[in-house]
This record gives sequence, structure tokens and C-alpha cells, in this order.
Amino acid sequence: MAAEAGHATLYHYEKFRAEWLTTTLRDRTIHCSDPANLNDPWDCRPCFDDRSFETQKQIDDFANYLHATTGQPIPDVQRSLFDAGIYRGPADVRNILAGLSASNVAYISRLGVYCLTPDPLSVLMWSHYAENHRGICLEFNVRNIAFMSAVEVIYRSEYPFWTPYSATIENAVEMVLTKSADWSYENEFRLFARPDVDDNHPLKLHGQCIRLPENALASVIVGCQGDYEAVSGIVSEHAPGLQVKRAMRTPNRYSLAIEDVAVPASVR
Repeated sequence: MAAEAGHATLYHYEKFRAEWLTTTLRDRTIHCSDPANLNDPWDCRPCFDDRSFETQKQIDDFANYLHATTGQPIPDVQRSLFDAGIYRGPADVRNILAGLSASNVAYISRLGVYCLTPDPLSVLMWSHYAENHRGICLEFNVRNIAFMSAVEVIYRSEYPFWTPYSATIENAVEMVLTKSADWSYENEFRLFARPDVDDNHPLKLHGQCIRLPENALASVIVGCQGDYEAVSGIVSEHAPGLQVKRAMRTPNRYSLAIEDVAVPASVR
């Protein structure tokens, strides 16, 4: 997790939309992404491997897994697998795996995902997620009951070998945290919110939003091509005293720096 990795702050890049920022500050909420709409077509859409049922042992392992998770007697489980066509050949196996993968993705789609990174100075992140440096970056303190749960994404060069009968808790978490190494520049951490937890849970999903703990939001950073006056005006109205910073191009270098802008005494 982020705190265990030594990060005191995490950052979320987004476009600047006055109504979005107003809602975040006024209602102390942040909007989570729908896993079905993430920009990586493999992200949060794990597929079970076609080689999952090549041997009798693999089929037996799956039968034992279903027996353990459903409570059905082994003979009934074996009969259902036979009727489903798991013994008839590759085409039926692929159909079964496709159905199991779809069911898994449908469950994942109930979650809300909030994407974060430890780096507020990524030129690519400002370009990709903050509207070509015209957007904003929200800075969050990690040491609170919500953001301490942010988990680091795993980047792999090869697609993992996932099988339906190895769906342990660890593998289930890995399925929503694994991305192609092509995305490793993001150095991503994630919050996962759920609708099926108690209303007081820090990661309770309310619609598509979660509530921010007190003092979780540390500052709003405006992109180097953003409208600083517009952002600072919204912050002054809805979160007086919250720091507004500005990303600046470093002279004669391809890099950014964060400039702290003094909070006017009138809004402290």
C-alpha cells in the first residue's frame, strides 16, 4: 500500500471542469471511474486462460473449487461440468471460460476505481489526463482511513495465467491491479470502492462517488497551461484556506516544477 511504500501524498490528474471541482470541494467527494470505461482494454477485464482445462487434474481442481465455494456434492458438480461440455473438447472449454470470465468482469464492474500516482510532475500524465496541461491535479494526504488503502498497480510484460480454480483472494486482487508494462510510466496506485459495505465505511460507493475524510485533500495544482484564476476562485469560495499550487515549465529544460502560491489572508 502507499503508506507502506513510503508515500506521504498521492495525486490524481483530471480535466478542469468548474462543476466537477465545485462538487469535490463543496460536497467533499471524489468521483470514481467505472471499471468498464477504463482506457486500457485489458484493465479490470481479466480473462481465464484457454489452457485451464487441458488435463484431468485441472478439471478435478475446478470441480473441487466449485465444491468448496458452492457446497454442492462432488458428483453433482462433476455432472454439471459434464453437461456444460467441459469434457467435449476445446471449443466447449473456450465457451465455458468465456462465460466465467464475463461473470467475473460483471462483478468487477460493480466497483469504483480511483486512480492515483506519487508523481505530480509527470509531463505525460498532465498531457493524457489533465487536458494537455490545462487541467488540474488533486493532492491527497495518504495518512487517513481512506487513502492509506491505496494499492500499487502491478505491471507485467506477459499476460498472467489466470484459471477459475485459482481464484484466491490474492489472485482476485491481482486481477484488478495488473496492467501491461506499457503503462508503467504512470506508477499507479488505486482505491477500490464498493456499494455493498456499511455506509460509514471509508470506501463506500455512493452512486459513483466516495466521501473524503477530513483534511484528506491537501491542495489543488493547476496545469502550466491552466486557468489559475478560475481554479483559485472556486477554491476560495468552497474550500477557503486550501492551498492552490501551479505547475510551471522549467526554463531551458523538459521538466516541470510546482510553485506554491500564497493563500490570500482574506480566505485563510
